[in-house]
Formats: sequence, structure tokens, C-alpha cells
Amino acid sequence: MLCFERAALSKVNTEFAVNTMFQSGHGGKQVYDGSGDQSIDLYEPVLYINSQIDHNTSIFGSVVFDALSSASAKAFDSGTGASGGNAAAGGEGEGGGGESLLPGWQTRIGLDGGYSKKVGTWVFTPTAGYSSELSYRSLHGGLNVQKFMAEDNFVLSAGVFHFSDSANQWSLSKAGFLGFKSKATNSVNISASQLLSEKDLILCGLSYTRQAGFLGGTRNTVSTGTVVTDRANEVLPQGRDKFTANARYVRSLGERLALHLDYRYYTDSWAIRAHTWEPSLAVSFSEEKGVFRVLYRRYSQTAARYYADSFSSGIKSRMTSDSDLDKFTANEAGVQVSYALDQGGNSRHEWSWSGTALYYKRSNDLQALVFQAALNMKF
Repeated sequence: MLCFERAALSKVNTEFAVNTMFQSGHGGKQVYDGSGDQSIDLYEPVLYINSQIDHNTSIFGSVVFDALSSASAKAFDSGTGASGGNAAAGGEGEGGGGESLLPGWQTRIGLDGGYSKKVGTWVFTPTAGYSSELSYRSLHGGLNVQKFMAEDNFVLSAGVFHFSDSANQWSLSKAGFLGFKSKATNSVNISASQLLSEKDLILCGLSYTRQAGFLGGTRNTVSTGTVVTDRANEVLPQGRDKFTANARYVRSLGERLALHLDYRYYTDSWAIRAHTWEPSLAVSFSEEKGVFRVLYRRYSQTAARYYADSFSSGIKSRMTSDSDLDKFTANEAGVQVSYALDQGGNSRHEWSWSGTALYYKRSNDLQALVFQAALNMKF
């Protein structure tokens, strides 16, 4: 998402961003009431802070608050009482689900931080974070290491990350929460970038992720009969291996124009295979104070081996109707713009703003509008 960097060293860099998403679609076979309604309104303010201690050391962090209103979640809550809104239907249940900070909305609070230290030609960046919502909690940490070689024209990067999560699943048969179940995710990645010439840059990377524990959706259900009420919780394996390979090529087409081309291949132990193509064109303006970018993204995947629209033929040991695990193709197009405001020579602050607008549509009846606006101040 980064379009350009300013070379001047800043002591403190703060950015306030607001992300919004408006999603619609009626192809969600996992929705509790059988309507397939996947409409979502999301509002997400985020505060980023980066403190540059010296040329080799920085501390950074972010605070995020999500407020999400989902048609499928409301249908589920009103029918089961999963968020405590309908005691007659089970209330909070045995496991206890807590309450949302905003009635009628699902909320999440997240904290992330890190420390970056350059030692000679090495850069070490440990990170950690925590997030919490009604039925999901996550605690994570990791370490990324970079090595700069050949006068910084060749860079090797490697990282290892661990997520210790827990999810509280609602049981349709017991009409209550089952209690928080653990989920562990471990990931390693490696990448290399090479400046081929004054106009060409290439990057390649590989990653492997292993997940274990409760991997199902806390509210996802499947149809088990001809009547809408004939539904059961989805059941997924307690292990998943993910592999990705990605490549990026950047080509300068002039002093103000650059072409980016990204490709990503994904495969996992659930039989999903996916390809992502993302070309984009970036142009600078106003003496490089601003950048305008046009992007397009094409994504296609196969279905997970456990997916089916319904399971009326009988209950399976593994079953899901989650539309995200179905076979589909998706297209996304959008624009991004960023601009550094001219403050004059006497100003101690540097202001800049950025914005993004995206339209997303996929073949299994889902579409979304995404907007992002940010204001940045350096002092």
C-alpha cells in the first residue's frame, strides 16, 4: 500500500486512518437463517504511531477499534441468543459470550507494537499484539530479520510468527456457547529483493503456515435438510497447512510513472488452490509531493474438499458451506492517492493525507465497496 517514502528523518510520525466497508450479497450458504444475506457495514478507526529514536532505531505501534454490523450475525443472535440478546433462546449459554461494546454491533479492540533496530547491514524487528472481540481473542508475536548486501541493492528477509488464539463457538444442539477453544498458528517466511537496474526491481518470496486447534467459524452453519431450520454447526479439521509463493516486478516507465506487477500462488491441505494477479500503475505529481495509483486485482480459487452447498444427504464428519471456502473468482479495481502538504520553511510539522476507494465483486454473489482515508503528521 505504500506509494512513496520521504527521505527526511522524523522523530515522531502519527497517522489517523478511518477504514470503511459496505458489503452485500445473498450467496452465503453458511448463514444461519438460510437467507444467504452477507451484508456488512464496517467502520474501523486506526491510530498509528512511529517514533524514530535515531537513524538506526525506531519504535512503532497501532491501536484499532472495529465496529461491524452484519445481517447474518443479527439473524443468528436473534434466533439463538448467542450475544445475550434473547435469553429465551439460550442466553449466553454455558461458555459465556459477553456483551458487545455497542448494542447491535460486533466490536473489536486491537493493539500492535514493534521495535526496529539496525546493526550494520542487519535490521531486527520484533513485534507483538493483542486483539479481543465477543467470541474471539488473539495474542501474537514475531521476529523479522533483514540483511542488506551489494550496497543495499540485494536484500534478504526472513520472519517467524506465532499466534495464540481462542474462539468461542455457539452450539446449535446445546443452544449455548461451548467455551473458548484454542487455536495456534505458526508461520515462517523468506523473501529476497534485487535491484536489477536503475529502472527494474524484482522480489520473490515463500511462506509456510501451520494451524492447529479449532479452525471453524464460531457462527457458521450448514443446511442438513429441506427445511430452513434443519441446520447444524460446520465441522472442520483441527489442522491446516498453507503454502504461498509470490513475486513482484517494478518497472520505471519514466521520471513520474512506474508499473507494478504482483503474482501470488496459494495452496493448502484442504485442497484449495488459488492464483492472484495484481497489476498497478503509479504516477507522481506536484514535484513528487503526490502519488496517484490505479490498481486491478484478479483472484481465483478452487473449493475446499469439505465444502458443499448443503448436506441433506447426511451428516458428515467434515462439512462446511462457508462461501469463502467455495470455488469462485473475484475482481477488484480501485484508486489510491496520497499528497504531502506544503507547510513552508518555518513549519515544524509535516502534514500529508491519503485515500483509497475499491470495488470488489466475486462470482458467488458477493460484492463490496471499500473506502479508506488517512491524515499523517510528522513532528
